[in-house]
Amino acid sequence: MKAVTAVNAVLAVGSMTSAVIGLVKPGLILPGSEVSAGVELYAARALPLGAGLLYALTSRARPGLLVPMLTMAGVVQIADALIGLGQGIPGMMAGGTVCAIGHLASAWILRDRGRERSISMDSAPSRA
Repeated sequence: MKAVTAVNAVLAVGSMTSAVIGLVKPGLILPGSEVSAGVELYAARALPLGAGLLYALTSRARPGLLVPMLTMAGVVQIADALIGLGQGIPGMMAGGTVCAIGHLASAWILRDRGRERSISMDSAPSRA
């Protein structure tokens, strides 16, 4: 679980950092560009989603929140990769693809672990 947390925290922080850089100094990410509505929309989505994912990764109070948050983050990153493909932005294609794979693979792993725990608890002998 620590590896899943670490990998996904790095991916979330990376996405959030890209959003902030895009707002502050967009030419660092895409040479010759400036802050546009697209960059602002990306930041408006990336920052709260990243913060929510970081909360889900570190919160022990809401264990059922992590798999849905990872799934949602993965789907959003697929959309980012497709937007990058359509706009011809290699970094967005690569970053979105890497993040999508990381988030969705983690959600799959954690979903299967939860199912295994549920099965083992259901099959445990009753002590009535």
